[in-house]
Amino acid sequence: MEQEDFSNNGGQKHTFPKKGKISQLKQQMYSRFKQPLKHPRRTLNPIQPSVKSDWERKGISMSTLQRAQDKETLTSESASMVETMPQAARQTYKRHSFPMKFLLFSFGVFVLVGGVSAVYLLSGSNTVSARKIEVSVNGPRTLEGGDILPLQITVTNKNNTTLELADLIIKYPSGTHSPADLTQTLETQRIKLGSIEPGGVRNGEVKVALFGQNGEVKESSVELEYRLANSSGLFSTQPVKHSVVISSSALDMSLEANGQAIAGQPLTMTLKVTSNSKETMGDVVLHPTYPFGFKVVKTIPEMKKDSELWELGNLNPGDTKTIKITGTLDGQEGDVRTFRFVGGTRKVPQSHKVDVVLSQFEKQIAVSRPFLNMSLSYDGKTDKDYVAQAGVPIQVSLNWKNNLSVPLTDVTIAATIKGSGFDPFTIAPDRGFYRSADSLVIWDKTTTDGALERIEPGEEGSFSIRLTPKIASKLIHIENPTIVFELHAAGQRLSESNVPEIIKSVVTNEIKVATDASFTSRGLYFDNPLGSTGPLPPQVNHETTYGILWEISNTTNTVKDAVVTAVLPPYMRFEGNVNPTDERVVFNENDRTITWYVGTMLGDTGVADTPPKRVLFSVGLIPSTTQEGRIPILIKNQKFTATDTFTNKEITTKAHDTSAMLQESRFVDYYGKVVR
Repeated sequence: MEQEDFSNNGGQKHTFPKKGKISQLKQQMYSRFKQPLKHPRRTLNPIQPSVKSDWERKGISMSTLQRAQDKETLTSESASMVETMPQAARQTYKRHSFPMKFLLFSFGVFVLVGGVSAVYLLSGSNTVSARKIEVSVNGPRTLEGGDILPLQITVTNKNNTTLELADLIIKYPSGTHSPADLTQTLETQRIKLGSIEPGGVRNGEVKVALFGQNGEVKESSVELEYRLANSSGLFSTQPVKHSVVISSSALDMSLEANGQAIAGQPLTMTLKVTSNSKETMGDVVLHPTYPFGFKVVKTIPEMKKDSELWELGNLNPGDTKTIKITGTLDGQEGDVRTFRFVGGTRKVPQSHKVDVVLSQFEKQIAVSRPFLNMSLSYDGKTDKDYVAQAGVPIQVSLNWKNNLSVPLTDVTIAATIKGSGFDPFTIAPDRGFYRSADSLVIWDKTTTDGALERIEPGEEGSFSIRLTPKIASKLIHIENPTIVFELHAAGQRLSESNVPEIIKSVVTNEIKVATDASFTSRGLYFDNPLGSTGPLPPQVNHETTYGILWEISNTTNTVKDAVVTAVLPPYMRFEGNVNPTDERVVFNENDRTITWYVGTMLGDTGVADTPPKRVLFSVGLIPSTTQEGRIPILIKNQKFTATDTFTNKEITTKAHDTSAMLQESRFVDYYGKVVR
């Protein structure tokens, strides 16, 4: 075995047997006498950078050169260090250095591209910006509802590139209509401008009819849509808005009604709708919203079946439509009910709502419950819209009931009666006293034998008055006559503190007096202005012509849709001659009916010194053998019908059949009988 000698510092030798390299390495590591072989560090050669003299002439500072030199030195040292690394460490270094270099490279490219883009955009070369497209809108800031709104629009292209396929888009607010046809609504309008060259300007004006409520703000917006050359993209500018304040509504609504209603008693309201527009408005409709507790009895005009709208039709400037609403309102004392009405137009006639609101109106009515409920009935009818006839007596019943939960004492009921149709000399009260000085009927405990001295809770009763409206001759020159009742009640009750207090109640009611229209018919032969021919008395199988004179009189109220109808017997012939010639008299061959379309008649027609409404026409009589010795009927079933515009009731009056027995001074009785 080989041996190797090692001596320590004291010169003493130690002998160990020779071993392999691994054993030697272990021995060196754990030996107290021999340390591992040390290798000296390799010296790095500095690299002196070569700095060109012309950099200094371009203003390169020495500090900058020094930093560059330090960087070169650091790079050289790093390269030498890598060279001295073991193979595994060198690969690890290279693997981490490549992503770092790629990241730095990418960042540099990003900075470069961003800088170039910024310069490109800021320079504005060959770019299109919506900010360089100027859209301006000018027009009035206040407008009356229904007036024409003119908008001046200007578009300016301040870009260096042409705008192609440019369209102006205008969006209108609700309530905008075409000025040429107000039934047509406008929501959006597109105006084609074509191409707009760099620096190009386009001017134009649009006109629309604008409706709205008083004080409402209406806003329109305008924007430009365009395309660019070699691009399929669609671009647009920011919308430019224009606001208009509606200074007055196109429709004006008012409601005539008392501010207070008695619970459970009839309430009548009159709604008036007036057009403030300067143009005709088509298909105007009105929608009511009734409060809780209100029950509609009837309306004039009535709504169509399955509809919640009043169709007012076309309204010309200044036109007024009137709607009458009758119903009952229920509620507790102090309740307030609100009635709302919305008026406007519809987009299509089939619509069941107000599509374009032109006006809104509301009215509040307070509810009160009288301590003594009072109501009137006429001839047993409780209809508040009772219509009286001139000169015809009326039996009026005053019904009362104690609504309180405590008794009433010393009750007094008074009825004031007045009106242009009231005749004070015809009144006759039951168990009451009529005081003619102030036209007052009074009922109290003295006139009713103590019936009103004490009224228990829920107790009820009635009194009556008999009166007669003025006769027709006394209503001459009186338009729309009425009889008005004002009922007053007063009494005492015990309050919660057992102190007597006086309470009062008032009820108003009205009777309308209808116009008195009369209709007469006469046959003429000798006095016929159209001329009569043929034998008199009439002969069998020979024609005799007569004139038929119709006359109509009307006393007080205006009537409309007046018509006279009659029937010609089969042996009569309508000649066709009419006087005056402008009167419309039509004969129907199928049912042999003659119709005179009178139309509208004013009051005071045919009364006093005014002439009646007249028409005269010719008829021919050809008697048959079966009529020999008889007086033939010339015209029969004669009837006059019309509508009283004040009472809104239809009036009808008939005339007797007109025979060949004429009422003329030169006419003798045997002229009326048919001879052979």
